[in-house]
Amino acid sequence: MKYTLDDFQEWLILIDFKMNYFTKEFAEEQKLTLDYSSRSLDELECWILTNFDDHKKLIADSKLLDYMTIYVGETFRRYIGGKWFIDLKNKRNAYYSMPVLTDPSYRGEVYKAPMTFVTACISRKKGNYISWILNNCIKSQNI
Repeated sequence: MKYTLDDFQEWLILIDFKMNYFTKEFAEEQKLTLDYSSRSLDELECWILTNFDDHKKLIADSKLLDYMTIYVGETFRRYIGGKWFIDLKNKRNAYYSMPVLTDPSYRGEVYKAPMTFVTACISRKKGNYISWILNNCIKSQNI
């Protein structure tokens, strides 16, 4: 989904509401433990791999992708900090119009793009791709 500034502001406001649903009702229905731990990222990724064989199918379910993007991003924030940001000015930015995490303390890649982690895990088929990224971020930040 491409966002406008108003869309993004509304999206930020709804994060808590969406995560309340995703970590409770959705998690219970799907028998997942979504507690913002690194281990929960592996559990979620295994669920994704079981339910999606193609990233295009997940992208087509924009609501579910949104929940997963927020969950992964909020999990990363608990470990490495950062704030949600959206670049609506630089169309050459690979993450143009996509919610990302950023922080002046980030070393290396200044944007962490949870949506791309969620969709890319399908083709990687590792089961721990997202937590592997998180662990690399933790190491690079010396946390």
